[in-house]
Amino acid sequence: MSHRSFTARLSADHLAGNLGQYMILPVLGVFLAAQVGGEWIVGAGLFLYSASAGVSALLVNRWLPRFGIVGSMTGSTVLSALGFGLMPYSHDAAVQMLLILLSGFGGSVHFLLSRVLVAEVVPDAVGRHRVYSVLQIAVNLAAALGPFLAGLLYSSADPRMLLTAVAGCYLLAGLSLQSGIPRDLRPTATSSRWPVSRDLLRLAREDPAIRRTVAICVLGAFVYGQLYSAFALFVARDVGSVLVRAALIAAPALAIVVFQTAVTAATGKLLARGTGPFTLLLYGAVLFSASMVVLGVGLPVVLGAALAVALFSTAEMLFTPMVSTAFAGLPITSTLEAFNLRQVSWTAGEAIGSLAGGTLFLALDRAGLGHTYWLGVALGTGALLHVLARRAPGRATAVAATREPAA
Repeated sequence: MSHRSFTARLSADHLAGNLGQYMILPVLGVFLAAQVGGEWIVGAGLFLYSASAGVSALLVNRWLPRFGIVGSMTGSTVLSALGFGLMPYSHDAAVQMLLILLSGFGGSVHFLLSRVLVAEVVPDAVGRHRVYSVLQIAVNLAAALGPFLAGLLYSSADPRMLLTAVAGCYLLAGLSLQSGIPRDLRPTATSSRWPVSRDLLRLAREDPAIRRTVAICVLGAFVYGQLYSAFALFVARDVGSVLVRAALIAAPALAIVVFQTAVTAATGKLLARGTGPFTLLLYGAVLFSASMVVLGVGLPVVLGAALAVALFSTAEMLFTPMVSTAFAGLPITSTLEAFNLRQVSWTAGEAIGSLAGGTLFLALDRAGLGHTYWLGVALGTGALLHVLARRAPGRATAVAATREPAA
């Protein structure tokens, strides 16, 4: 099997599936308010989608190894298409919540298994990182295009056009997997019926590489969670131009589309020379923290926001694909269990970061102390990164663990 063909097919899948997701996300709250009515439905719907899309695949962890990866990924796209496609035809709150859960569940299974698939097919850290980075470009191209397409297609009076297009995107994602990808691969079974077994938790306590990787994943995801929470609130309040606000929020996705290939080439060379994934994760996390410093030092609003976005975008290009590379190379027998651990770690960090950004930042900002929030995040994460850096592995052992592709 050609790695180029494999990467192209999986990239097409990610582009189509994420295009569907990013077409509905910008207007999901507006749709729910118009379709059902009531303020509570918006918050409940957004929370349920985030939660189900993040971790609901873990609920079926014990059954996933019974099915082929491609078959499960295809079935999950059908579930998401069904969930979103049926939304315009009900005005009942309970039905909408169930459809949101179904859509999120499909996405959760799909993108969890896509990471597992790469880890099973590609045997080396450099190759995996290259594939994960290409997928990152596809995801962010979808994130950049989705909101504009949503604006063109959505009408609160008749949302069927948008949601039919969303469902179609998910079906196209599943269709793109039907050739060029091994169909007989299955996830390696986990060591227990739990998504993350007691044996793995015990191993994580004993193995410093696993502990460090989990810790830096949670830490980086915490800062990543500030983009759509505290930073979005900050921009909405302090930037008067609608176009500038939109540009600042969309800039990371656009930057990744343009520059991810160059960043991947550079990090690939570093990996090949013996630099470990954990070390590169440290660099990315430091850039995340630096973006918080820029927001807290009192620069003119637009200048500070633009510089912060530039640092944040660079950090995301380095950090996000490297997280998957790092977890794929950990000494964990089951790739599925390794990525369950990744999913739990990332979701925990991002959820806590979003919660802090949506509550603590608002409280401090209303008291005229918004800058202290940014500096507090920077100092707190910086101190923890310093501790992790002091315990980082040596150069020679950093990329020791690789996994052979499944037969």
